[in-house]
Amino acid sequence: MHLRQVTACPQSASYTTHRRRDGRLAWQIYVCQRHRRFSGWSVPGNLRRIADDDPPVQCGTVHDHRPQGEIIVSHIEGWMGVTGHWSDGAAPDDWRDHLRAAHSYLYYIRNERLAALTEHALRLAAAGMVNDVLMLLADAETAAAHG
Repeated sequence: MHLRQVTACPQSASYTTHRRRDGRLAWQIYVCQRHRRFSGWSVPGNLRRIADDDPPVQCGTVHDHRPQGEIIVSHIEGWMGVTGHWSDGAAPDDWRDHLRAAHSYLYYIRNERLAALTEHALRLAAAGMVNDVLMLLADAETAAAHG
């Protein structure tokens, strides 16, 4: 499981929602009242109120059970917002292609911070350090959420 923090909200979560794929849990997010319909993470029909005796969890905490490559693409498309023709040539299951396309796009639009981040992630990927790519992207996403 990969742990992510996708909001800077200091509140404790009041709700949880999840997505299943092929009968297995893909991810589960914990959110407060204000963020219960958080864009990109809201799944209609399965929002559940957290029981009072459940352990407290901070709003925006995601337990991500998807394959590593799918999580990396989720960071690229969701948090970084790199979608569309920039990633059209990338194979759906080739996260390295998506990362290269994101780097090209971010460099093109002169987003120096994210271009540098994706360049670092590409170096880690070339060295076979997939877990480090995940950690780099998750830490950057959390930092961005905290402003």
